[in-house]
Amino acid sequence: MDTLEFTIASLKLMLPAIVLIVGGCLLLCSGLIMKSGDQHRVHDNRNALGALSMLFIALAGFAMSFREIPADLGSGLFRLDESAIASERLALIGGAILVLISWSTAPKRFLAEYYGCLVIMLGGIPLVGAANDLVSLFLGLELVSIPTYILLGIVKRDNLGMEAAIKYFLMSAFSAAFFMLGLSYLFGTSGSTNLQVIYQTLGSETASKLTIVALLFVLCGLAFRITAVPFHFYAPDVFEGTSLSMASAMAYLPKVAGFVALIRLLGTQLGPDVMSAVVPILLACSALTMIIGNFMAAAQANLRRLLAYSSVAHSGYLLLALAALVRNNAEPVVLYSYLAAYAAMTLGFFACLAEIESAGGKTIMIADLSGMFYRRPAASIGMAICLLSMIGLPLTAGFWAKFLVFMSTTAAGMEDPISLGMGILMAVNAVIAAAYYWRVMSKLFESSDAYVPLRVFRPSLFLAYTICVVLTLVWFFVPYAM
Repeated sequence: MDTLEFTIASLKLMLPAIVLIVGGCLLLCSGLIMKSGDQHRVHDNRNALGALSMLFIALAGFAMSFREIPADLGSGLFRLDESAIASERLALIGGAILVLISWSTAPKRFLAEYYGCLVIMLGGIPLVGAANDLVSLFLGLELVSIPTYILLGIVKRDNLGMEAAIKYFLMSAFSAAFFMLGLSYLFGTSGSTNLQVIYQTLGSETASKLTIVALLFVLCGLAFRITAVPFHFYAPDVFEGTSLSMASAMAYLPKVAGFVALIRLLGTQLGPDVMSAVVPILLACSALTMIIGNFMAAAQANLRRLLAYSSVAHSGYLLLALAALVRNNAEPVVLYSYLAAYAAMTLGFFACLAEIESAGGKTIMIADLSGMFYRRPAASIGMAICLLSMIGLPLTAGFWAKFLVFMSTTAAGMEDPISLGMGILMAVNAVIAAAYYWRVMSKLFESSDAYVPLRVFRPSLFLAYTICVVLTLVWFFVPYAM
């Protein structure tokens, strides 16, 4: 097949992503015909746009069942394989939960813009997961980034909200420059933008210094998206300055896109020169990200900033899994399992916070959760289960997520002291994380007779964290189904 035929065949395989992108564009256009007015009209618009968003996500999931993985499609823009399908599942599951969280919390003046940008972001993740070319990889990542700028600007219009939007935009532009510079060097050293050709360059016995520099620039660009140290500074300010629904999207979607892109670029047999340069950087970045993320989270009294640093720490664990994948040429199932567990426990926690806030409670400081079990028992129980999963205790998906990363890191045992040391460091950081997660959970069950119950009920938020809690518990028994 020639290039055009390859492109057409690739686009047919990307039907779920196309459904999401087209659906997001239609949602954006719906803002031109939808009328704003009284509270009843806003309520109808919320239900209509929320239902349409769920419909597009369902259609994208339905489109996945009509495809077969081709034997060879190595020269096209996209390549459908198990990794690409896993990224689609992560986008659809996380997207459905995010729509439920947003159903009652999306900004009423910009409902069409909010849902349109959110669905387009979901469409960008499968493009990244199936990218077989530097061009399609970059475009997929930008489909996640550009709508994020818009969402951060519309969800909160106060000073903190504007500060969060500007900080994210400037840092994202800065990191995109690093990323594009690295991609241009990869193109220069391999002579092609096709990843199959680039894999041959990365897997050669002797790699040029420019190839190694290119990968370093690419890692710098993607470190911003996954909130890895030292590109994590924006996270606490953005989490604190934006809404809970947007913070939940920020905690999940860019992280998934970033790690999927790293798997696409590094998920091949690397040559010895590239391996000796990339692996130490991944391990050092993982160690710094775990340590700084957990220690800074432990020092926080602001709940939003604690969650931001917690997200940073989880990126450290995921980088450790990525380093194990690069060193052992293993399947990326460990990374995708961790991302699935992370989606359930993190989005579930944010959904619980959103229900408390929508019912009139406060969720800014950790102290605001004091005695919340007696005011909002269902949300408090859901939050406690999500926290137990973040700690990594048995009977939750978080246990297997951390255990699989630990086992993949220490697989060589005493023969590889560096890997063993990284495994021990991960275990120590997990204990530190357990301390501040337990501090949050203990606040929920503080006893007092002075608290007024929160009786406002939001069905969409209840459904969102119920789904997350069920997934967190069920995935413990079938960890590889994550």
